[in-house]
Amino acid sequence: MPMQRNSTGDETGWFAEVPPYRLATLRVALATTTLVFHVPKFNALIDRYVASTFHIPPAFPWIPPVTHAGGTLLMGLQHLAAWGLLLGFSPRLSAWFLSAVGFYLISLDPEHYSHNAQFHLTLLALVGCSGERVTLSQLLRGDDSGDKCPAWPEVLVRIQASIVFFYAALDKVFSPYWSLSGGLLAAMAVTEHGPGLAWLQSVNQAAIRAFPAAMSVMTATLEFSLAAVFLYRPLWRVGIVVGFVFVMYLEFLLKPGLFAWDMLAAFLVMMPAGDRSWTFLHDRECSSCLRNWTLLARLDWLRRVRCVPAQEAVAPESPPALGCDRKHTRFHLISPRGREYRGFDVFRVLAPIFPGPVFVVLVLARFGGGFLAARGFGHWDDLPYLMLGALLILWLPEVPRLVSRPLYGAPRGTSRDGAVPE
Repeated sequence: MPMQRNSTGDETGWFAEVPPYRLATLRVALATTTLVFHVPKFNALIDRYVASTFHIPPAFPWIPPVTHAGGTLLMGLQHLAAWGLLLGFSPRLSAWFLSAVGFYLISLDPEHYSHNAQFHLTLLALVGCSGERVTLSQLLRGDDSGDKCPAWPEVLVRIQASIVFFYAALDKVFSPYWSLSGGLLAAMAVTEHGPGLAWLQSVNQAAIRAFPAAMSVMTATLEFSLAAVFLYRPLWRVGIVVGFVFVMYLEFLLKPGLFAWDMLAAFLVMMPAGDRSWTFLHDRECSSCLRNWTLLARLDWLRRVRCVPAQEAVAPESPPALGCDRKHTRFHLISPRGREYRGFDVFRVLAPIFPGPVFVVLVLARFGGGFLAARGFGHWDDLPYLMLGALLILWLPEVPRLVSRPLYGAPRGTSRDGAVPE
């Protein structure tokens, strides 16, 4: 198969060798969801299995049952493997072990123990096939060893994501319980939200009950479209945005715990990596600028940002225009298309530049919020939804200026000609 090259000059295709950042970021994302969602679920299945005296015969008679001692050992080893996956210690062995244990437990009782984890387990198996050995410490430090890993696990992740959406759409079309009439959709129990989001929940439910057939057709059409988009590279950017909105809708407004977080993790292999297309400008003599770059480098798991002294990025006759404001030190980023983001405006673009850390923060917020909500501390499981809403609010006109004024003072910085904007 001939090799193709992407916009950064890297070879792409099944048998290409690619930098390991993208698969390492996917591994950390999967390790996070494994630790906070899947290991507790599977350990609960093991506990219930060994505590029960009645078991449905396994689908495959040669599969040995779980004993009490074996179940205790598996529960401990799952936690150990999940931490190994996160930290990058024996990541391939850890991924294979977690995937094998998950499929083993599901096969013991497919009717009761299957909990929509097949996609997650398949992703773990594909990570186990990869050749990346980037530890979490190296990812955070920005170490570039120059190593390469095969691209075909990434290709299979994208194909698997396409299969999931295709199968979900196909099931809606031909399932007697769902069909295109939307009967199951209208009858589906939904998540209760706090007062701040209750109105959005009621609007969503009203639309489903009023137009169940139309909503079902729209959902199936969207899933078929996403299945096709993820196989066609020029449309990945659109697919990621639409897919993100769709799976967040499923997670927060319809039925949580399906495959939303695992699907978002899979999106990471379609994000640009190693392109250094964003530029961070700093003043060589500004210690605050260097601290800001250190922080950004810790978040840049996909190696998308390069650090350039402002004195080298502009003409000698106009260095103050792009240098830092000594009185009001700020972040200063330039996008691949040349658009500048300064100060608080940088928070607008953190998600697309640093999707890995943002994903981990959202998962931990979802887990922590659900933990608090389950113990009677209100609707804290809405926390990631509110965080996403706050990020969208930042794109409203004048909001960044109003928010940043108390932090940075009245001046917002200088323009290209050195003038202070109004």
